Amino acid sequence: MTPSANSSGRPSKVRFLVLAAACSLAVVTYIHRVGFATAVSEIREPIGLTDGQIGDLMASFMVAYGLFEVPWGLLGDRFGVRSILSIVILGGSALTGALALVFWLPPRTVLSFSILFVLRFLFGAFQAGTFPAISRMIADWIPMDERGRVQGVIWTSSRLGGVIAPILLVWLFKVTGDPRLAFVLIALLGVAWCAAFRPWFRNRPEDMAAVNEGERLLILRGRSAPTMTAHEALPWSRAWRSRSVWSLCLMYGCLGYSGNFFLTLLPTYLATHRGISSETSATLTSLPFAFGIAACLVGGVVSDRCIRRFGPRWGRPLIGSAGMAMAAAAILAIPWAADVRVLGLLLCLTFAGNDLAMAPAWAAAADIGEKHAGALSGMMNMMASLAAALGAVVTGRMFGESGLTLPFIIFSAAYLTGAVCWLGVDGSRTLSSPDQV
Repeated sequence: MTPSANSSGRPSKVRFLVLAAACSLAVVTYIHRVGFATAVSEIREPIGLTDGQIGDLMASFMVAYGLFEVPWGLLGDRFGVRSILSIVILGGSALTGALALVFWLPPRTVLSFSILFVLRFLFGAFQAGTFPAISRMIADWIPMDERGRVQGVIWTSSRLGGVIAPILLVWLFKVTGDPRLAFVLIALLGVAWCAAFRPWFRNRPEDMAAVNEGERLLILRGRSAPTMTAHEALPWSRAWRSRSVWSLCLMYGCLGYSGNFFLTLLPTYLATHRGISSETSATLTSLPFAFGIAACLVGGVVSDRCIRRFGPRWGRPLIGSAGMAMAAAAILAIPWAADVRVLGLLLCLTFAGNDLAMAPAWAAAADIGEKHAGALSGMMNMMASLAAALGAVVTGRMFGESGLTLPFIIFSAAYLTGAVCWLGVDGSRTLSSPDQV
């Protein structure tokens, strides 16, 4: 129930500051993540990396990302996101800066590749905590019927980071003439974010003095069980029996397998296998994220409207399934796009379809998980990360050995499978209600 001005006064707006913190973190996170993928095309020769090794590096990040998703989600649910985010962002920033150390090692050796592999694995282990913690933050701070648009804004911000990263890294390489300094500079972004966030943020609205009763009641609107209560263990038996949990996780695994191509191997595909210049490759790498900005917003807003119109059963699946079906059609045509403009358009349409599903997916994790939103979003993202690791290894090997067509056929099939999985996601069946599995 929306609080009235008489009973509670005009609601304060602290939740919007929380949203701003989450959005700025999403930007920094994707600058770190996509920045390395962009840098690979610049550093592969000095370090001596093959296509297969590049795929292995991307996979090392995604495997660690997947393995640590659920543990970080459980820790966020148990201890709150304030401390967890501080740890994961400072750790990830330190490991981003540590990439500079690799340039002092002898190139084209097992030692240099092994250390780079370990750094990427540890970076993935720390970054794994970011979005499960953000999901728990949104479950604690945002009303249910606004979560779709809020997740849309957050993922829009992540795509903004994806737009900025290639342009920023290419510019830093040219201005500084030293990739080591570029890595250190982008690492400092995470340190600055933590310095601003930790002293101010509190895990729950009732712990922040600036939140009045009107805003607290507004945040609780529409929930079957408040998330702002004592932390409880995840009901694993309910989660294992839940069709919605399985459908959500399998869907997001399909999305991770195909969508991760844009975060990892796209710059290598464009520069090495399509023979496109570094400046044009940077543009083609950034443009899909620009389309993703709009798609994330649209997916979030439309899914919230669908929640109001059709209820939680179909509110999230309608837009998510449509987006992944569009991505399946567009990515299938990429190998046959000879003109760079057509190639750019297909990349943008694919990523737009991919990102139409992002906000509904994370909003559905909060809807179904409620007080267990961190753990459930971690499970969902774990599936995506492990599938993405498989995709990076398989695609890297195929690019080097089996040609450039088959990987995109597999990407298309994965997107189409995900579109079907969406139909099993039911936001009205929450883990907080024993009879709703």
